[in-house]
Amino acid sequence: MSNSNSSSNGDSESFDKNWRDRHETNYLHWTREEPVNQIQLAFRMHWHTFNNILKQQTGKSLEVGCGRGSLSAYFSDYGWDCTLLDLSSAAINRAEKAFTENDLVAKFDVGDCLSLPYEDNTFDLTFSIGLLEHFDNYDKVIAEQVRVLSPGGMFIGYIVPSMPENIQKDFEWINDILKVVSSEEEVKKSEEKTEIYRSDVLSPPYIESMKNAGLVNCNSDGTYPLPMISHSTSFPFSLLPDEAEISIVKHFTDLLNYNSQDGADPWRCKEGYGQAFLVWGVKPKKNKDTI
Repeated sequence: MSNSNSSSNGDSESFDKNWRDRHETNYLHWTREEPVNQIQLAFRMHWHTFNNILKQQTGKSLEVGCGRGSLSAYFSDYGWDCTLLDLSSAAINRAEKAFTENDLVAKFDVGDCLSLPYEDNTFDLTFSIGLLEHFDNYDKVIAEQVRVLSPGGMFIGYIVPSMPENIQKDFEWINDILKVVSSEEEVKKSEEKTEIYRSDVLSPPYIESMKNAGLVNCNSDGTYPLPMISHSTSFPFSLLPDEAEISIVKHFTDLLNYNSQDGADPWRCKEGYGQAFLVWGVKPKKNKDTI
């Protein structure tokens, strides 16, 4: 995240305050077992989709604005040489503790996404989950990740803009009921957070920025075609009781299995329909990659 205190440019103080104050930040949404809640299922599906895009077994990866590092946990577990970076020391401490507790190996750095502390051409993959939408000027954020990519390496951005008309709108009535039946203390605790700027744009301006930074073979697609069922879908959406989460995961898994019968990736969907969208591109090798 940026060192700037401007809410439209990535408010570092607000990010750090949320990471220090919210109990949900202790969750690591990675598991070797079957997912038992909605967020674990989401990150398992993120991992499968990233793998489908990458078509690469291992390499050196950098997660920028890593938070607790749930997706990097998958990369680490599958043998990638992982580096995690966040401007929030609280987030990095959470991530390092979670990795140690789960016997996962990675490097952890506190640093600014606008000035990455790495040499050019260092990583085979740079990616972020829920970072770019917090900047109204994300050109430098993208350019820095492209700079540290090795030729032939890939940049992937998972972007979660404000999309009031996505799949979530058809399920808000369920979440409204959950707010009523949940305790007032629980709802209040889950919704107390420092507000952070979030954009409402889809992929075209990000693709343009990626091309300007030198990436080729740039693409985008919608992702996360499921609702979030919770009394609070704030940062991050608060989990329901274990039995409810397991039931929801079973239903969602059946739905995803049905949607993958034709061989398609069930986690990808029309952009603007799902909870997020993906953008990705490749740093060209000289005289080999084409636009």
